[in-house]
Amino acid sequence: MNIAQIFWNSRSSFTHKPILIVDDKNVSFDDLADRVQRLTGALRARGIGTGDRVILAMNNCTEWVVSILAVLGAGAICVPTNPGLRPPEMCNIANHCEPKLAIVDAELVSHFAEAKVKFDTIVRGGGGTSDWQAVVSGATPDAFIADVKDSDPALIFYTSGTTGVPKGVLLSHGAEIFAAQMVAKHLAITSSDRSIVMGSLAFIYPLVINALASIAGGASVVLQDRFHPELVANAIRSHRITIMMGVPTMYVMLISYADKGQECDLSSVRAAFSGGASLPDALVKRAKASLGFNIFDLWGMTECTPVTTFDPKREKAGQPDSCGRALPGCAFKIVDDDLKECPVGTIGEVMLTGPLTMTEYYKNPSATAETLIDGWIRSGDLGMTDKDGFLYIVGRKKDLIIRGGANVYPVDVEEALYTHEGVAECAVIGRPDEVFGETVKAYVVRKTTAIDVGELIEHCKTKLADYKVPSEIEFIDELPKGPTGKVLRRELREWSTKTRQLTQL
Repeated sequence: MNIAQIFWNSRSSFTHKPILIVDDKNVSFDDLADRVQRLTGALRARGIGTGDRVILAMNNCTEWVVSILAVLGAGAICVPTNPGLRPPEMCNIANHCEPKLAIVDAELVSHFAEAKVKFDTIVRGGGGTSDWQAVVSGATPDAFIADVKDSDPALIFYTSGTTGVPKGVLLSHGAEIFAAQMVAKHLAITSSDRSIVMGSLAFIYPLVINALASIAGGASVVLQDRFHPELVANAIRSHRITIMMGVPTMYVMLISYADKGQECDLSSVRAAFSGGASLPDALVKRAKASLGFNIFDLWGMTECTPVTTFDPKREKAGQPDSCGRALPGCAFKIVDDDLKECPVGTIGEVMLTGPLTMTEYYKNPSATAETLIDGWIRSGDLGMTDKDGFLYIVGRKKDLIIRGGANVYPVDVEEALYTHEGVAECAVIGRPDEVFGETVKAYVVRKTTAIDVGELIEHCKTKLADYKVPSEIEFIDELPKGPTGKVLRRELREWSTKTRQLTQL
């Protein structure tokens, strides 16, 4: 089945309510359907069809949703592209996937100017004959939906590159249909729900797990063009949002907004989920106290997501510091360096599998062979499981700190720091040391300047073994983050190295 069919199959749920709410304006199913069919006609008239790659580089908007449904419906492969990327990054993606067409915001057209490959463009807000609105309004509606096999390619997501050069994760129609429908069923999403999308649709989590799963379950989608705590709080209050999905940073910012005494009625939220980074239990407790709801953690990666979470129908709260059990149809295992399965309670690399596993890294067979082994994805995450099947992620393999031969997992130290009421955000890295090999360094964003380094170190000593206590704490105004809100430890390590070099001069 074609992913676009999820939209058409949901028609009965949206007879008397909007399918989208964008900029506080309702978008009816019939209005969206008309534009989808018109854009489908325009794409097919341009020769866009099976196997062609089409880049989408736009901020969240109604046109984004119309475009992906039309592109997939025409049988082409959609390449969602983060609008926050710089021109060289966008050109690299274009050069690699070799698109036949790009649908882009007007301000992003120039970002592709240096691309080596040539392709047509449809421009949102560009004016002229290539303007998105002009193309759609001037096209003849076409009800065509390509008949595809489950294994046929549908989407290419380019990874953020936090571990190296970005790779194109190729996902099939069957994989993402399974993900959307499984999430809708597991979370019991129904036509009585309203789901808010706070992250860019260029990423798999907001697009498939949030937006498509919500539509599959019959929920109206409130689409935000960007994340801002005030805008989100207002949207939740005015539209009575019941389901929200974000990353830990978003919840930190919402908590800060609420704690400042701002109007923040989030009582309609029945289920909130977090992904993309570790969710400390201390943050969950803060959210419950400040926002009034529990946050359920989920885990996966672009190559296979989601794989674990909790069941909000049966569980009132998650297991502290766990990202849940395997979702229906999915599985994970903990392996050692030889890829042999580890006993329960042993830390090792997490591997994951399920019907939603990627097909390959596009045009990168060597990377595919390293990551996809007998249907299992090597995640690069370190974790452990308990006797009840709960998964605990302790960090990335590359983030492990080895101090004097003892393993220190950044998550453990961050959890201790988050229990101090004066810590808004924090991130922990290893810093090279001549005696211990590495020592623990923490970067902390304070709620107030009233707290100092000594106070935080003494606090950590009450929570952690001596070898885990930070040897150094540096206060900063803001942690560096990637486009999904994930903290960039790589940049923190670079800052630390530069500071060390300057100190030695």
